[in-house]
Amino acid sequence: MPAAMPATCPSWPAGIAALVPVYNHGGRVGAVVQGLVKAGAPLVLAVDDGSYDGSGAAAAAAGATVLRLATNQGKGAALRAGLAELERRGWSQALSIDADGQHPLAAALTLAAAASAAPQALHVGHRAMGHAPLASRVGRWCSDLGARCAGGRWPGDSQSGLRVYPLPATTRLGVGAGRFAFEIEVLVRAAWAGIEVHAHAVPVDYPADRISHFRRLRDSAAAAGLIARLLRERLARRRATSAPPWRCGRRG
Repeated sequence: MPAAMPATCPSWPAGIAALVPVYNHGGRVGAVVQGLVKAGAPLVLAVDDGSYDGSGAAAAAAGATVLRLATNQGKGAALRAGLAELERRGWSQALSIDADGQHPLAAALTLAAAASAAPQALHVGHRAMGHAPLASRVGRWCSDLGARCAGGRWPGDSQSGLRVYPLPATTRLGVGAGRFAFEIEVLVRAAWAGIEVHAHAVPVDYPADRISHFRRLRDSAAAAGLIARLLRERLARRRATSAPPWRCGRRG
């Protein structure tokens, strides 16, 4: 089960950079970056995934270092590019946070503090989604179940964008999925690689004017296809090593 958030918010750990993938969130990314800067994040790297609404400029004006992708490639590509850049700069941990403002700053601070205490693990913000639309809750349950079966253990929140990734361990996993499927695959491959995944209960906001680039049919189909491929790969791995019969794994 995810750990509960403490009542007070700690200061930002010095060794963790912030990573903000952004695509046409010009109205919100500035506030997200500004909050991270004020909270003490030593570096905020915004990966502008080919935005055409001034998102990169808004992030830069708020204090972010901006890495711009020439064309829109999807969230997975933006995360890969950002993680690789932070590894190149010598960072050992990267906190990813969505640019649409759904993650409260207090949740990011809490996750960063927990990750600082266990730097080799992958930390996931387990969102409280009781107030979320039913379709969103069902979609997450399905992807959580698929990731659990493919990875052999409970993944935390397989769709959460609020995470702390260990570097270079994450970039060495060989995650190739695009768009939102990246966040599912990285949890499964982390499990295969023996990287611990820690889930932490966090709140989530759904502003009325929030812009989401998740396309329900396309991205759900991509996630289902990815999980099917990962299940086949896991089965092949277990057959090759004569492992015990396959299980979906237990929660915890």
